[in-house]
Amino acid sequence: MHSRSQRLGSVVMAALIVSALLGGALISGCSGGPQTAGSDTGSRSVEMTAGQFPATTPLPGQQPPPPALKDPRTAAYSYLLWISYAYRVLNSDVASKTFDPYEEVRVNSYVMYNLQEGRAIDQRLLEAKLKDSESKGDTATVSFREEWVYRYISTKTGKYTTPAMNASYDTTYTVVKIKNDWVVHSVEATSSAPVK
Repeated sequence: MHSRSQRLGSVVMAALIVSALLGGALISGCSGGPQTAGSDTGSRSVEMTAGQFPATTPLPGQQPPPPALKDPRTAAYSYLLWISYAYRVLNSDVASKTFDPYEEVRVNSYVMYNLQEGRAIDQRLLEAKLKDSESKGDTATVSFREEWVYRYISTKTGKYTTPAMNASYDTTYTVVKIKNDWVVHSVEATSSAPVK
Protein backbone atom coordinates (compact mmCIF):
# COMPACT_ATOMS: atom_id res chain seq x y z
CA MET A 1 0.00 0.00 0.00
CA HIS A 2 1.36 3.41 -0.94
CA SER A 3 1.84 6.00 1.77
CA ARG A 4 0.42 9.50 1.34
CA SER A 5 3.89 10.90 0.57
CA GLN A 6 4.45 8.26 -2.14
CA ARG A 7 1.11 9.15 -3.75
CA LEU A 8 1.94 12.85 -3.55
CA GLY A 9 5.35 12.14 -5.13
CA SER A 10 3.62 10.35 -8.01
CA VAL A 11 1.27 13.28 -8.56
CA VAL A 12 4.17 15.76 -8.54
CA MET A 13 6.11 13.55 -10.98
CA ALA A 14 3.11 13.36 -13.33
CA ALA A 15 2.69 17.16 -13.16
CA LEU A 16 6.36 17.65 -14.08
CA ILE A 17 5.94 15.35 -17.08
CA VAL A 18 2.85 17.19 -18.28
CA SER A 19 4.23 20.70 -17.83
CA ALA A 20 7.58 19.90 -19.44
CA LEU A 21 6.14 18.10 -22.46
CA LEU A 22 3.44 20.66 -23.10
CA GLY A 23 6.08 23.37 -22.90
CA GLY A 24 8.27 21.52 -25.41
CA ALA A 25 11.14 21.28 -22.92
CA LEU A 26 13.67 18.56 -22.49
CA ILE A 27 12.71 15.79 -20.12
CA SER A 28 15.47 13.91 -18.40
CA GLY A 29 15.06 10.93 -16.20
CA CYS A 30 17.23 8.84 -13.96
CA SER A 31 16.71 7.17 -10.62
CA GLY A 32 15.69 10.57 -9.26
CA GLY A 33 12.82 10.90 -11.74
CA PRO A 34 12.17 13.34 -14.55
CA GLN A 35 13.20 16.95 -14.35
CA THR A 36 12.51 19.87 -16.61
CA ALA A 37 15.47 21.60 -18.18
CA GLY A 38 15.89 25.22 -19.19
CA SER A 39 16.80 26.46 -22.65
CA ASP A 40 20.19 24.72 -22.56
CA THR A 41 19.15 21.68 -24.57
CA GLY A 42 22.14 21.53 -26.90
CA SER A 43 23.65 18.21 -27.87
CA ARG A 44 25.65 16.52 -25.17
CA SER A 45 26.76 13.04 -24.38
CA VAL A 46 24.65 11.27 -21.80
CA GLU A 47 26.46 8.48 -20.04
CA MET A 48 25.50 6.38 -17.08
CA THR A 49 27.94 3.85 -15.72
CA ALA A 50 27.50 0.54 -13.97
CA GLY A 51 28.28 2.31 -10.69
CA GLN A 52 24.96 4.10 -10.92
CA PHE A 53 23.11 0.78 -10.86
CA PRO A 54 23.34 -1.41 -7.75
CA ALA A 55 26.49 -3.57 -7.96
CA THR A 56 24.99 -6.99 -8.65
CA THR A 57 21.43 -7.22 -7.36
CA PRO A 58 18.86 -4.88 -8.91
CA LEU A 59 16.30 -3.04 -6.87
CA PRO A 60 12.66 -4.09 -7.39
CA GLY A 61 10.92 -2.41 -10.33
CA GLN A 62 9.41 0.94 -9.36
CA GLN A 63 5.93 1.69 -10.61
CA PRO A 64 5.75 4.96 -12.58
CA PRO A 65 3.21 7.70 -11.83
CA PRO A 66 -0.29 7.19 -13.23
CA PRO A 67 -0.36 7.53 -17.04
CA ALA A 68 -1.09 11.07 -18.32
CA LEU A 69 -3.31 10.24 -21.31
CA LYS A 70 -5.16 13.50 -22.03
CA ASP A 71 -2.55 14.80 -24.52
CA PRO A 72 -0.69 12.81 -27.23
CA ARG A 73 2.73 14.00 -26.02
CA THR A 74 2.24 13.08 -22.39
CA ALA A 75 0.61 9.81 -23.47
CA ALA A 76 3.72 8.85 -25.48
CA TYR A 77 5.98 9.72 -22.56
CA SER A 78 3.79 7.76 -20.13
CA TYR A 79 4.04 4.81 -22.50
CA LEU A 80 7.85 4.97 -22.28
CA LEU A 81 7.78 4.90 -18.50
CA TRP A 82 5.20 2.13 -18.27
CA ILE A 83 6.69 -0.25 -20.83
CA SER A 84 10.04 0.11 -19.05
CA TYR A 85 8.27 -1.05 -15.90
CA ALA A 86 6.54 -3.86 -17.83
CA TYR A 87 9.87 -5.08 -19.22
CA ARG A 88 11.39 -4.96 -15.74
CA VAL A 89 8.59 -6.99 -14.10
CA LEU A 90 7.99 -9.14 -17.23
CA ASN A 91 4.29 -8.38 -17.44
CA SER A 92 2.86 -6.35 -20.32
CA ASP A 93 -0.53 -6.08 -18.58
CA VAL A 94 0.81 -3.49 -16.13
CA ALA A 95 1.29 -1.01 -19.00
CA SER A 96 -1.92 -1.83 -20.90
CA LYS A 97 -3.54 1.57 -20.23
CA THR A 98 -0.84 3.25 -22.36
CA PHE A 99 -1.29 1.33 -25.65
CA ASP A 100 -3.99 -0.13 -27.89
CA PRO A 101 -4.42 -3.83 -28.85
CA TYR A 102 -2.27 -3.39 -31.98
CA GLU A 103 0.76 -2.21 -29.99
CA GLU A 104 0.01 -4.71 -27.22
CA VAL A 105 1.10 -7.53 -29.55
CA ARG A 106 4.58 -6.02 -29.95
CA VAL A 107 5.04 -5.21 -26.25
CA ASN A 108 3.82 -8.64 -25.18
CA SER A 109 6.08 -10.34 -27.76
CA TYR A 110 9.14 -8.62 -26.29
CA VAL A 111 8.13 -9.64 -22.75
CA MET A 112 7.68 -13.26 -23.91
CA TYR A 113 11.02 -13.19 -25.75
CA ASN A 114 12.82 -12.02 -22.63
CA LEU A 115 11.06 -14.67 -20.53
CA GLN A 116 12.27 -17.35 -22.99
CA GLU A 117 15.79 -15.89 -22.76
CA GLY A 118 15.62 -16.06 -18.95
CA ARG A 119 16.12 -12.35 -18.51
CA ALA A 120 14.42 -9.08 -17.61
CA ILE A 121 15.67 -5.65 -18.57
CA ASP A 122 16.33 -2.74 -16.25
CA GLN A 123 16.11 0.18 -18.69
CA ARG A 124 16.18 3.80 -17.64
CA LEU A 125 15.20 6.78 -19.73
CA LEU A 126 17.86 9.46 -19.39
CA GLU A 127 16.45 11.95 -21.89
CA ALA A 128 13.39 12.34 -24.08
CA LYS A 129 13.70 15.47 -26.19
CA LEU A 130 10.48 16.34 -27.99
CA LYS A 131 11.27 16.86 -31.68
CA ASP A 132 7.82 17.11 -33.25
CA SER A 133 4.13 16.62 -32.53
CA GLU A 134 1.18 16.73 -34.95
CA SER A 135 -2.49 15.93 -34.43
CA LYS A 136 -5.21 15.29 -36.98
CA GLY A 137 -8.55 14.29 -35.54
CA ASP A 138 -8.18 11.22 -33.36
CA THR A 139 -4.63 10.40 -34.57
CA ALA A 140 -1.36 12.09 -33.67
CA THR A 141 2.36 11.54 -34.18
CA VAL A 142 4.90 12.39 -31.51
CA SER A 143 8.67 12.25 -32.11
CA PHE A 144 11.38 12.12 -29.46
CA ARG A 145 15.16 11.90 -29.42
CA GLU A 146 15.74 9.38 -26.63
CA GLU A 147 18.77 8.43 -24.55
CA TRP A 148 18.61 5.23 -22.52
CA VAL A 149 20.81 3.13 -20.29
CA TYR A 150 20.03 -0.52 -19.62
CA ARG A 151 21.24 -3.76 -18.04
CA TYR A 152 19.87 -7.28 -18.29
CA ILE A 153 18.88 -9.29 -15.22
CA SER A 154 18.85 -13.08 -14.91
CA THR A 155 15.39 -14.38 -13.98
CA LYS A 156 17.16 -17.36 -12.36
CA THR A 157 19.56 -15.53 -10.04
CA GLY A 158 17.92 -12.10 -9.87
CA LYS A 159 21.33 -10.51 -10.54
CA TYR A 160 22.63 -8.33 -13.36
CA THR A 161 24.25 -10.28 -16.19
CA THR A 162 25.61 -7.34 -18.21
CA PRO A 163 27.33 -4.02 -17.61
CA ALA A 164 25.40 -0.79 -18.14
CA MET A 165 24.92 -0.10 -21.86
CA ASN A 166 23.73 3.08 -23.57
CA ALA A 167 21.29 3.37 -26.46
CA SER A 168 20.04 6.37 -28.48
CA TYR A 169 16.91 6.43 -30.63
CA ASP A 170 14.98 8.75 -32.88
CA THR A 171 11.46 7.52 -32.27
CA THR A 172 8.07 8.38 -33.71
CA TYR A 173 4.93 7.29 -31.91
CA THR A 174 1.54 7.06 -33.59
CA VAL A 175 -0.95 7.86 -30.87
CA VAL A 176 -4.71 7.36 -31.19
CA LYS A 177 -7.64 8.64 -29.17
CA ILE A 178 -9.85 5.93 -27.69
CA LYS A 179 -12.84 7.33 -25.81
CA ASN A 180 -11.21 10.23 -23.91
CA ASP A 181 -7.65 8.92 -23.68
CA TRP A 182 -4.68 8.99 -26.04
CA VAL A 183 -2.75 5.71 -26.29
CA VAL A 184 0.17 4.48 -28.38
CA HIS A 185 -0.81 2.56 -31.51
CA SER A 186 2.62 1.95 -33.06
CA VAL A 187 6.29 2.86 -32.72
CA GLU A 188 9.00 3.49 -35.29
CA ALA A 189 12.49 3.69 -33.80
CA THR A 190 15.86 4.23 -35.43
CA SER A 191 18.92 3.47 -33.33
CA SER A 192 22.12 5.47 -33.82
CA ALA A 193 24.21 2.43 -32.82
CA PRO A 194 23.63 -1.34 -32.52
CA VAL A 195 21.61 -2.35 -29.47
CA LYS A 196 22.77 -5.53 -27.72
